[in-house]
Amino acid sequence: MFQSLTMLLLETQLCVVSGAAALFTVEVPQQLYIVEYGSNVTMECRFPVNGSLNLKLLTVLWEQKRQGQSQSKEVYILRNGKAFPASQHQDYVGRAALLQSELKLGRAILQISSVKITDAGSYLCIIEYQGVDYKYVTLQVKATYKRINTQVMRKPGEDKFVFMCQSEGFPLAEVFWQNEKNFNLSGSANTTYTLTADGLYNVTSILMFKPNMSENYSCVFWNKELNAETSAHISTSALMSTQYSGQKSLILFIIPTCVMVVILPSALIILQKRKSFKNGQHKEDRKRQLNASLKDEDRDDFNSQTEALYMSTVTASRDSGSVDL
Repeated sequence: MFQSLTMLLLETQLCVVSGAAALFTVEVPQQLYIVEYGSNVTMECRFPVNGSLNLKLLTVLWEQKRQGQSQSKEVYILRNGKAFPASQHQDYVGRAALLQSELKLGRAILQISSVKITDAGSYLCIIEYQGVDYKYVTLQVKATYKRINTQVMRKPGEDKFVFMCQSEGFPLAEVFWQNEKNFNLSGSANTTYTLTADGLYNVTSILMFKPNMSENYSCVFWNKELNAETSAHISTSALMSTQYSGQKSLILFIIPTCVMVVILPSALIILQKRKSFKNGQHKEDRKRQLNASLKDEDRDDFNSQTEALYMSTVTASRDSGSVDL
């Protein structure tokens, strides 16, 4: 792209020689743009159209260069009134466009949607139309630490709690801890950060302490470059409720367990006694049935013997009578 710029500047020198056409000048109504991460931005260059615009003679080039990088990125190219999407850097495909309707008014407006952290930097606007000129504008992208995620944990085996605050933003923020009396607790905190794929800072700060029932605590994310802060608050009652909730859950587990330990053996004993009782009763019934059967057999035997004796007596009597006659 710098070669293209050099060629255009050479053309400018030729235009200077030619006279009136050398008065072509590009202007920018705003040199600095500050936008929120994820929003849309429009940046503008203005140029003279001298009445009506002949689009076939117009060439517009927007390119971006980040600080610390040697290579620039082609954001949008319009050459002789036609777009050249093949030259567009992949980071801007589908996100960067030139507002065609504004060209006839001498306004080369670049629109970038869903702004990323990597979009920040210096933008070069080169316009060739009956002359050639260029200007620079700067884009700054901010990402405030809008949402702070908090988490409370109890340190195993100790009467201490761990309070964690985590958020994403840009530029890098400092994290301060304090109680409701504004006493600084940051010295006891451990703050770390990582970079996300979108260029945001993922900041995590952890404070370990023994809570006081009369105090509340807060973490503050301070973005120095943006002069902005975001805070999250937590009360010790919430901490203690977490502890009591755990104790309550433990109690709710222990009590039924103890009840089961007491009731289960008793139930087994009762069940065994009932079983033994039923077995004894069953044996007793069988014994009664057996005795009854034996009595019936004895009775039948007695009756049989009685009947035999009776018959023998009768027979004997008959025999005795016949002798007497």
